[in-house]
Amino acid sequence: MATSSFGPVEIVAIAFPADRIPSGVQTAVAEVLAEGTVTLLDLAVVRRSENGDVEFLELTDLGDEIEITDLQLSSAGLAGEEDLDEVAAGLAPGTSALVLVVEHTWARGVVGAAADAGGVVLFSERIPAEVVNEVADLALAED
Repeated sequence: MATSSFGPVEIVAIAFPADRIPSGVQTAVAEVLAEGTVTLLDLAVVRRSENGDVEFLELTDLGDEIEITDLQLSSAGLAGEEDLDEVAAGLAPGTSALVLVVEHTWARGVVGAAADAGGVVLFSERIPAEVVNEVADLALAED
């Protein structure tokens, strides 16, 4: 029986003050995917209209609205209904969110080698970029 060899997987939801995903964000996502350090497993867009209605769009529903829709997702559906409902609950009217499920492809070899050696993950935590940048700025200001 074959075993999976994924690296760590993370779901990220980014809210925007408009009902469309900005083109600069689309470009940045495409660039990261092209680098190969992460693999996109799933993508969705969540929108809350001005009157409060919520719309969930999977990659196949987006047409040419997002420039990266020519991708084939190997694990579509990983951003489950509960995840998307949670994202929608945090959206103000007239806003949207991009939901990405990414595998940290760079870590596949580390995960495999650790498993082969009997290793187990004791701790793993994602620190948001805003927090890292704030701490770094504080450290620079003290110097």
